[in-house]
Amino acid sequence: MSERILVVDDQPLARRVLATELEDAGFDVVVAGDGREAWERFCTDAPDVVITDMVMPRSDGMDLLSRIRAQSEVPVILFSAHGSIETAVAALKGGADDFVSSSDFDVDRLVQMVRDALSPDPSAAAARGFDQRLVGDSASMATARRRLEGLAPLRAPVLLVGEPGTGCSAAALALHELGFSAGGAFRRIEAADFEAAAPVSSLAAVHVDRVDQLPAGGQAFWLEHLQAAAARGFEAFPRVIASTSERLSLMVQCGDFDSALCELLTRFEVRMPPLRERLEDVPQLAEALLERAAGRLGRRRTRISSASLAYLAELSWPGNVAELEKVLERSLAYSRGREISRRAIEDVVADLSESLASLRASRERRQREALVDALHRTGGNITQAADQLGKSRSAVYRLISKHGVRLTRGG
Repeated sequence: MSERILVVDDQPLARRVLATELEDAGFDVVVAGDGREAWERFCTDAPDVVITDMVMPRSDGMDLLSRIRAQSEVPVILFSAHGSIETAVAALKGGADDFVSSSDFDVDRLVQMVRDALSPDPSAAAARGFDQRLVGDSASMATARRRLEGLAPLRAPVLLVGEPGTGCSAAALALHELGFSAGGAFRRIEAADFEAAAPVSSLAAVHVDRVDQLPAGGQAFWLEHLQAAAARGFEAFPRVIASTSERLSLMVQCGDFDSALCELLTRFEVRMPPLRERLEDVPQLAEALLERAAGRLGRRRTRISSASLAYLAELSWPGNVAELEKVLERSLAYSRGREISRRAIEDVVADLSESLASLRASRERRQREALVDALHRTGGNITQAADQLGKSRSAVYRLISKHGVRLTRGG
């Protein structure tokens, strides 16, 4: 007996074409002209998959989805002629299994979506999950997502490399929740504060953030842990996801990072691209981030003007996605209309730029003073100065170069 598909569309011609194509693909098809009729069909014909337009008279696709989800987990695929990030997010949050814009719609794709819904492929579901969590259609972001999708079901450790704010934490959580460790306990650990006695055996996965700042004892702990895990095929060990903004190979050359640990961590490395390298993703990112901010703030859905999106795509974003999210959240909080204007965003960017410039100047001044003081007290000994500052030797050398400090003797 063939699977039954319920097709819901208020346009008779489109409904008939869709039904015919699905019948030709071997499915049993029933149709309805709106959400109210579709609900009656759903109750009487018990379809295996529902395909419905979002915008219809009397009762739309979201109303139908809500009714279905109240009593059934039957796969529901929503489509809309007015597809956008906003409508897609609303559909998926409402419990839809998939969403497609009519502008991207073709029959072959639809048939494959129906087959996927009837026989779910875990890797396909994971791919959709990464698309939703790590937004962007740029080549660099697509490459990062593709590599993360491939690594998600594996038990081997993964190293995420990216500047602060590029999304390493989001990628680490996605690897856990969409990978083999999903459902287990997950913990993020600041490497600089890590103590070798910290309990990790009860975790399913752990994110060691800024792994380049691990002290010597922490490096020894994770080297022993990963070597033992590798010897047993990484079975019965927490999965390790590390992240860094530094090149570990350079730290090894400077003697600040264990070479064996570096080799284990860099076997599977994923680079998270900075936002300045994928500015074409800014409009899509802005829509998604604004949706999340509205949920956090309890605000109604607010549009962002095309002029605002164009302006955002012109900026360099040194703080990456995290900085963009902060700008959008503040712009939303300060706006009272139904649309966020370019002027509102320009004002927030100006305020943040001024405060950040002042903060950076203050930090730079304190950083240089601490460096000069440590070098003075240690007579210019780099190793001792690094210990006093709680930094690696290579980090101290970078600070010396950055601030133009002259050494009185070698370290």
